[in-house]
Amino acid sequence: MRRLLAGAIFFTIAATLPACSLKKESPTSETNQSGQSASKESATKPATTQPAAQTKAGELQPGQASGSYSVKGEVVDLKYAYAGRAERFGSQSMVILLTDKPIPPDALAEELKSATLLEDDKLRGLEYVIDDNGMWVRFHPGGYQESGTSKLKEYKVENDIVSGVDENESSLSNEKYSRKVKFVAAIAK
Repeated sequence: MRRLLAGAIFFTIAATLPACSLKKESPTSETNQSGQSASKESATKPATTQPAAQTKAGELQPGQASGSYSVKGEVVDLKYAYAGRAERFGSQSMVILLTDKPIPPDALAEELKSATLLEDDKLRGLEYVIDDNGMWVRFHPGGYQESGTSKLKEYKVENDIVSGVDENESSLSNEKYSRKVKFVAAIAK
């Protein structure tokens, strides 16, 4: 009887081993309690609320703008991007500020609310307001503004990051206004 039982155990083990070797997993994965594969790398790293940013060389990081605008013959290069929600035109809107110089951190909330530094010509840049009715943009300095149903190209809001592209040329009273900008901004809380 022992010989028959030992033979049955050997046969069971011998039949199970090839079946186990058919399951192919990468050398860096393991199976968790629910039977799903999890990489050892992610099992040893602490969980994060959002994945690390994958950026390519030359891509903008949050807080950066590239491009320029021209107003009355003056060209202004834009390097900084800020965004937040504020009340404009009687409703909550997304406000995006693209500037030539950084906005001091202690002044950002007020700048998003009322563009004080831009209004006082302490900064130069573009002020965007985006709401359900479309987009409004104002040039600082110069005061030129456009509004309507036009939209930013490649505009998206994801994981508290807003990004987009804007290109436009127009004129008013024989003055030319143009902008060609790209931005990525973290939404201020």
